[in-house]
Amino acid sequence: MNWVWDQTHRFRLRPNYSAEELDAQSEAILFDYLQKTRGSVSFPVATDDLRHLLASEVHSLQPDRALSKEPGEVESIVEFQRGRKPVVKIAVRLMETPSLKNRLRSVLAHAYGHARFHDFVFQSEEGAYLSLFGDVAEPLPKSNRCTRDSIVSSHERDWMEWQAGFVCGALLIPVSPLIDHVRQFRADRDLDLAALSERSLDGTALIGEVAECFQVAPELARIRLLQQRIIASGDTRSLF
Repeated sequence: MNWVWDQTHRFRLRPNYSAEELDAQSEAILFDYLQKTRGSVSFPVATDDLRHLLASEVHSLQPDRALSKEPGEVESIVEFQRGRKPVVKIAVRLMETPSLKNRLRSVLAHAYGHARFHDFVFQSEEGAYLSLFGDVAEPLPKSNRCTRDSIVSSHERDWMEWQAGFVCGALLIPVSPLIDHVRQFRADRDLDLAALSERSLDGTALIGEVAECFQVAPELARIRLLQQRIIASGDTRSLF
């Protein structure tokens, strides 16, 4: 991690992580947690484990019915406050609707990304010096609203959402087991190492298998496979 100028003006400087750093750190955190609590690492990660992992990094984790009134389909709010861990609020409908279980899992993992990889800025003396969100005299807490569209993928210009979205994928589909799964998929189908088109029969099948294996939405599986250059998109714009 290094510090770079923050073009969003939330901070004067902001933390910059490479994709490799986020992959490695997220996997290490998850594997350590599962080994300590479960005695082994297996997938899909249980939703309760995601909830407990997040709870270990926050002051409180609260269901919130009021989020349904927020514009833009806000699914979680992370409130940062100096002197204590963040408060995370999750839309109640995600917890009460079985068909939204994969959305809930993504929201929990995304919020963890904010709590683990961003809260230190608010707590550090360096963070105080950096003039958070403009006026240094402006009181905390600061709320980061995470919408449905930003939970999994977000443009890199919004670095906080991009980083949290990347961690979301890296926790739910860690890179090492993903690569193991892809190796077996290629062996079973006698495929070479070239990237598969996401629109091909094999590419579509791989996305579906990854989504099922790791209990995530197909869109998250697709994005993770694109990140690792295992599949190729016809769209030349970089998602990450």
